[in-house]
Amino acid sequence: MAHWNGKEMVHFATKPCKTHPKWDVIDCGCCAGIEWGGEEPRECRTCNSTGVIYQHRKSGVTAEYPGGPFT
Repeated sequence: MAHWNGKEMVHFATKPCKTHPKWDVIDCGCCAGIEWGGEEPRECRTCNSTGVIYQHRKSGVTAEYPGGPFT
């Protein structure tokens, strides 16, 4: 999950998903599950405030949760 270190956003590198071997865990890009836009922060709609999304290695499909037809 990306976080603010006081000077800049720090993002983590892509990691393999432990529970679904054909998927990678990628950083959503939000800051600790919060999107900043306008005056008020709000929960990230892309990752549902988890800070991470999953990407299927072969197809490149991204999803909030791994699995489905791409298991």
